[in-house]
Amino acid sequence: MLLEKQIEKLQKKVRSEESGYPLMFSALGDNGRFAIFKLLTEHKDLCVTDISRILNVSVPAASHQLKVLETAGLVLRERMGQMICYCIKKDDPTVRVLLKMFK
Repeated sequence: MLLEKQIEKLQKKVRSEESGYPLMFSALGDNGRFAIFKLLTEHKDLCVTDISRILNVSVPAASHQLKVLETAGLVLRERMGQMICYCIKKDDPTVRVLLKMFK
């Protein structure tokens, strides 16, 4: 049986580690968002219009899915003139673990 100190230590660890994981996995649980994430792992960056054309969805639909991925901390947004492009957030340790799964 665990001591009270051990329980408190484990509770702190669980709280600190769980912050972003559910949001990330929830975002990737959607087939469309998973496809977008997979595309971005294979290409350095893609613009919203490129993604909408590749996946045969509307620009607003692609933009919405990308916003969800951005909110989950999986991708970064960059404005290039009038276009909005996205890339994988490679500096995040959790994202790096996910990227290893795709290789």
